[in-house]
Amino acid sequence: MKKRFLYALLFGAPGFFVSGIMSVFAAGASLGFLWIYIFGDNPWPASTETALAIVLILTFLILWIAFVIIGYVIGKRLENDPGINKKHILISGGLTFLFILFIVLQQWSVGNLGPKSDTVRCSDYCTRQGYSASGMPPLNSGDRTCSCYDSSGNEALKVPLDRISPDTSR
Repeated sequence: MKKRFLYALLFGAPGFFVSGIMSVFAAGASLGFLWIYIFGDNPWPASTETALAIVLILTFLILWIAFVIIGYVIGKRLENDPGINKKHILISGGLTFLFILFIVLQQWSVGNLGPKSDTVRCSDYCTRQGYSASGMPPLNSGDRTCSCYDSSGNEALKVPLDRISPDTSR
């Protein structure tokens, strides 16, 4: 394999994750700008969803293609050197692993991975029982119960959290 293609791959693999992270930041910054300076708390037009999706996708593609092109150019310059620099392969692999780890840890910290929190378990339980809302007492109260509320807002069911299985909410 020519070095130009190897380096395009070596830059493209971590570049994929960097591009994904940066595109999410760009979409978030766009949302913040639109909220603060353009629309505020007023109803937003439906076209903003399309525009933000385009910003997300274009940012991702432009950055990722730029990483691949940079890798291609660097690999083309290094084609005259015999042998493969294993240090570059290890750096690329390490960066790729680091970005994957960063994404997994971020998703773990916001609760998308790992065990469900007590409030999510309570909400899932009440929804399965047919109630429209759920609630829990403050954490520092020591009361570990789940309350389910009917459509009029009255407490209809109160269950200890120990009776709600953590496996059933998944």
